[in-house]
Amino acid sequence: MTADIYGGITVDLNDGPVRCEYDRGFDGKPSARLVIGEPGKSIAITVSNSSPETVAELQEAIARLATWTRRQEQIKALPEVA
Repeated sequence: MTADIYGGITVDLNDGPVRCEYDRGFDGKPSARLVIGEPGKSIAITVSNSSPETVAELQEAIARLATWTRRQEQIKALPEVA
């Protein structure tokens, strides 16, 4: 399965918020999505049609991003060298 991209979007996460939403679509089928941003100013990644393996890939990618941001914080804390 491939991702459906509905237009190129770049979002700066800053300090969130990030949440999960669960409901039922117009057809009554269960729906699940990851939502980034304030209500009315947010984007969502719908995972309703995703396999558990694909969601695990997303989880692994987020873990790599967390590692990167921690490393950047450590680098910022180092003293500057002339």
